[in-house]
Amino acid sequence: MPAHALRARFALVVLFALAMAGTRMSHFGSAALLPDASLAVFFLGGTLLRRWGYFVGLFLFAFAIDFFLAPGALERAWCLSPSYWGLVPSYGVLWLAGRMLAARGDAYPLAPSLAWAVGGVSTAFLASNLTWYWAGEPAGVAGFGAFWLAVARYYPPYLGSALVYLLPAWAGYRLARTRAPQTN
Repeated sequence: MPAHALRARFALVVLFALAMAGTRMSHFGSAALLPDASLAVFFLGGTLLRRWGYFVGLFLFAFAIDFFLAPGALERAWCLSPSYWGLVPSYGVLWLAGRMLAARGDAYPLAPSLAWAVGGVSTAFLASNLTWYWAGEPAGVAGFGAFWLAVARYYPPYLGSALVYLLPAWAGYRLARTRAPQTN
């Protein structure tokens, strides 16, 4: 791999790690905190980095953030619960969706990019919540139907927090492509 390509990959990994480190403390954001960028990071990682080794590294970094920077014992307990490991298939689905988008070619028009992103985020939402239901102990929820009614309200902010990062990333990519010199 040429040196400039290695530098570009390294820059992306650093950018993705910084995005997670700076936003992982709030799932959906607040007046003081940006929403968690992890969903977008794993989708974009699959699209731009593609190799599964990068996925493993970024996942381990996300785990380290959660484990070491969690503000209290309750939050750290979530990081050690069996349901936390549902993030592996959740983020893996996003990585795979990004890879599948990348396999379509280098143009990344908005409609297919958005379709792959929404599909990936939606599948990740399902995987994450199914794991939480089956491996965790959802308090105060009597049955599977009641559980889905309780978590369904989190889907719009879950999708929105990913799109907050993915849409500007897509626009930036398209702008960079239009300004880059065309090579044959």
